[in-house]
Amino acid sequence: TGYAAENTLAGSRLNARLRDTAGSVSVFTKEFLDDLAITDLAGLLNFTVNSEMDTNAWQPGQPGQNPSISGENLLNRTMVRGLAASQGMDYFTSITNMDPYRVGRFEDARGPNSILFGIGSPGGLLNQTSKIAETHRDSGALRLGAGSWDRRRVELDLNRVLRRDRLAVSLAALHQDSGGWRAFDFQEKKRVFGSVTWRPARSVTITAMGETGRDTNAVIRSF
Repeated sequence: TGYAAENTLAGSRLNARLRDTAGSVSVFTKEFLDDLAITDLAGLLNFTVNSEMDTNAWQPGQPGQNPSISGENLLNRTMVRGLAASQGMDYFTSITNMDPYRVGRFEDARGPNSILFGIGSPGGLLNQTSKIAETHRDSGALRLGAGSWDRRRVELDLNRVLRRDRLAVSLAALHQDSGGWRAFDFQEKKRVFGSVTWRPARSVTITAMGETGRDTNAVIRSF
């Protein structure tokens, strides 16, 4: 309810109560992300515990010499207590850049417990739970954002029930153009995410999802 999350998959990959999970886990709900207008990974990490973006400022030499254990994209790597952390999408290895437009919530599991499940690095796992179509009601939202350095962002979020409590589809779309205070710093995003939820029985839910789009950005290193 609101900012308070009660359950998580982070401890055992089964739906368990946070109070019974023997691990350091923080959950960021969709309401929290919306109220604070968090639209990128760097903004989210400001509210996590001991986590930060890996800017390569802590070591000399060329970027890319120290890939993380799970072989993730170094341009968006995170660090927890100085150790490399993984990024996941529904507890699978994430191959796309994180953006809250397609996310239902984030779970930050810190520490090497995440290694037990095959995709973790020693620092932990920052997992994004994808939005899925809801079968109980129709909904829609349009979000517009503007800011310094020619920042413009548009988000569209639609959910349509085709058969109540049985079948539904959802669509989320994003268009963003923004610059930065540094020379040649920019970010452009055009992405679309969709999902279908089918419940043939009360205890069975089948979900299919997919995403297409393009992210273009300048990566400014500290040297």
